[in-house]
Amino acid sequence: MKKFIILLYVFFKLHSLSAQNVVINEVMYDPSGSDSGYEWIELYNPTLSTVNLMNWKIQKAGTSFSNVFTFSEIIIGPGSFLLIGETNIENADIITTLGFQNGGSATDGIRLVSADELYTDTVLYDSPNSNDLEDDTGNIGDTFAPDVSGGNTLARKKDGEDTDNCEIDWFECSNPTPGEQNFYPIDLAVDSLEIAQFEGIYWVNIWIENLSTEYVHNSASSVQIAVNEGFWAEFDLPEIYPGEIINVNIELGSFEQGIYMVGVNLNYFYDIELDNNSSNSSFLVGSSPIVFNEIMFKPEEDAPEWVELYNYSECGYYVDNFVIFDASGGEIRFSGEIESLDYLVVTESKELLLGKYPSAPVDKIITAESWTALNNTDEILELVDIYGTDYETIEYTGEDSQTDVSLERINPYLLSELCNWGYSIRGATPGQRNSIYVVYLPENVKLSVKPNPFSPTRGERTILSFKLPEKLSTVTMRVFDLKGRMIKRLVDQTTQAAEGEIIWDGKDDTKKFLPIGIYLVFMEATSLESEKVYSQTETIIIGK
Repeated sequence: MKKFIILLYVFFKLHSLSAQNVVINEVMYDPSGSDSGYEWIELYNPTLSTVNLMNWKIQKAGTSFSNVFTFSEIIIGPGSFLLIGETNIENADIITTLGFQNGGSATDGIRLVSADELYTDTVLYDSPNSNDLEDDTGNIGDTFAPDVSGGNTLARKKDGEDTDNCEIDWFECSNPTPGEQNFYPIDLAVDSLEIAQFEGIYWVNIWIENLSTEYVHNSASSVQIAVNEGFWAEFDLPEIYPGEIINVNIELGSFEQGIYMVGVNLNYFYDIELDNNSSNSSFLVGSSPIVFNEIMFKPEEDAPEWVELYNYSECGYYVDNFVIFDASGGEIRFSGEIESLDYLVVTESKELLLGKYPSAPVDKIITAESWTALNNTDEILELVDIYGTDYETIEYTGEDSQTDVSLERINPYLLSELCNWGYSIRGATPGQRNSIYVVYLPENVKLSVKPNPFSPTRGERTILSFKLPEKLSTVTMRVFDLKGRMIKRLVDQTTQAAEGEIIWDGKDDTKKFLPIGIYLVFMEATSLESEKVYSQTETIIIGK
């Protein structure tokens, strides 16, 4: 019979424990300054049922436990907090006097006791336990929560989670949350981020560090990835132990040619330091769609230096993360947007540039946030972003340059080699098509006449189009009759780009219309770079 009675007692004891597990969740026992009127205790009901706290007791202990407060019929709902505070505690659900011990020399305690006294929730703080205060197991307590500094609270690391080990369950909270959920100082951080490519497939490698002293469960945290500011995917993280750094390797896939920005963000509800939860990087697929297109490094006095970029792709790009470095490490920092198949001019001063070039498009010119002076002789410019991705490099020598003449790119689709650059034949073209632009450089000289034949007396004109195998040449173009007599100088020792057009109205040097007949146009071009001479002859017919 005794055995049955003992088992029955144990059954009711366990039933009481499972049904009545409202816990102490946070305590302010040592307010800053005077304690009187500012102490409080927060209870939490983690169950799915309401609990009636009638005749439950709050006890405190220095040398032994004694009653502080006895509840009347108070209901605490499932997942709810109950705040018991002294007179100066705002939003307290119950006002009473508490007078908890402040620790300092020996273990003190606070206890919640059920009405039937079969359930207790005890927090012992400070040490040594010289007064042999008991914990919830009925044994002399040997694990202790910290003795907090004035103004801080003693709080559970996770709301309602109770292992009966005060050292594990509790922490000193410097940001009290009376009547609200606790936030244990977990700090997950993105330690580093790297983009890798293998056989055309891109991967993001993320190193994540747990900077706190608490284990992070693998179902509680995740990492979210964005590509070009659009959501890409979200993944649960594995478990992370205190002080541990883990590596997460995630496949991004294959991409078309272009610039891609990758953003990574850690999601963890209890993370107290969000500034280190994100990181960004970039990668370039194929050649860079944003290139150097024109450089003014030797302007006239009181005129600004500037660098023009061109975007030859079919989509626009924000350039807020871009930097131009010179050979000495100086930086040109800027922000803005460059549209598809469009220009962006970065300059020391937009106002001064527009004063110098009033026809330049205003919306394609920006003032740099920082500027470094460009060399008038040897210089190297690199276009990179803040993540270290290198987009393009241009190396030039300006020893033979003229003041106030820009260095132009012949074709932005071709590599940034010196043979793809030359000096402007119009001074400069900021935000506009370069004066020496050409689709491609032909291997041989090409000269064409259209329309041919044409009738000058009817007001018709003909266009003589030429293409030369070098970027800049001095061109001479003359018209002869069939007897070899020169009758018209169309162009005489004029610097021309590799591609150009001359319009002729059919008149001779005396401004008289030529009679109907067959004529020859002779073109001769001398390359400014190689000094090679190129020539071509074409027939022109003047009709009625």
